[in-house]
Amino acid sequence: MRVEIGGDAFTEDGFGLIVTLMQHFVESRHIWVVDPGQLDLVDGYFRDHAPKRSQTYGLLARKGLVSQAWTGTAGSRPRTVTITGESLADHVWDLGKSARFVVENQEGDRAFVLALAHVFDADGIVEACAKGWLEFVQGGGSGEVPKVVKNEGSSFRRVKRVAFLLDSDRLTPGAPSKHDSAVEKLSESGLAGHVLRFREAENYVPNRVLAAAAGRRGELASRIDCLKSLNPDQRAHFDFKNGFSDRRNKCVSIPDVQRELYGQLSEQMKIGLRNGFGEGLTLLLEREAKAGNIDESDFSALGPAVCQELRELLALIREII
Repeated sequence: MRVEIGGDAFTEDGFGLIVTLMQHFVESRHIWVVDPGQLDLVDGYFRDHAPKRSQTYGLLARKGLVSQAWTGTAGSRPRTVTITGESLADHVWDLGKSARFVVENQEGDRAFVLALAHVFDADGIVEACAKGWLEFVQGGGSGEVPKVVKNEGSSFRRVKRVAFLLDSDRLTPGAPSKHDSAVEKLSESGLAGHVLRFREAENYVPNRVLAAAAGRRGELASRIDCLKSLNPDQRAHFDFKNGFSDRRNKCVSIPDVQRELYGQLSEQMKIGLRNGFGEGLTLLLEREAKAGNIDESDFSALGPAVCQELRELLALIREII
């Protein structure tokens, strides 16, 4: 996070906390944003209280001057935490904790996010996860996620470094998500999240990744060919894990609410997609992304607004790190 430290925080009593902040900046865990008018104060403070480290911290402060020159696009500036003498202890507590990203499935959604980070050059998210600065929290199912998010938020004192991700579970384009009300309430309490526009995370897995799945190559290729026959809306709301299968009656089955969406699909295509693509698709996505086997074009092929949505998701996570 971008951090400003007010002049009144540089006190003798607060020295230990200031040094903790300096270590965060040295590690590039957080970014120190320095007012040019503070340089003399900072230099004097560390000459008096930490003479052996004063040169290092002085250089760090001057580096912090550069961080003010944010060159991102309009509306993309990350939020800045302003620390005062009164808030110092609370803010150091918050900035020293791991950011918390609450998801429905810790393993699968973590893989999804890290795959996106590899593809969309969000190396900071990969690093934060590796170093423990960002933790993925198991929400225990979509209905429990809001409760877990509130609980995680309560562990922070001033800056709730918590966000969340939910599948929309939409069966048709434009349908409201069952999570809309809960998301709105969380947002009102300062806890932001993202509800996927597509049905589930698996709906964002590109065809190139599906082709790398285990199984009989001919059968898999045939299934992917059937998938390619779907239009973008159909693909976005297809049940990738289970397909069109009624496992109890061992036949093709499409929910009534989706009959219009898939009404023009031939019986041959429905049979071809009957079994879906199974479990572990986001893990496969992470593997292929990490290996450099996919790029942004694979996601843009899924729809005109897909890349923008995924970048917004990554921006949400960067906001809490």
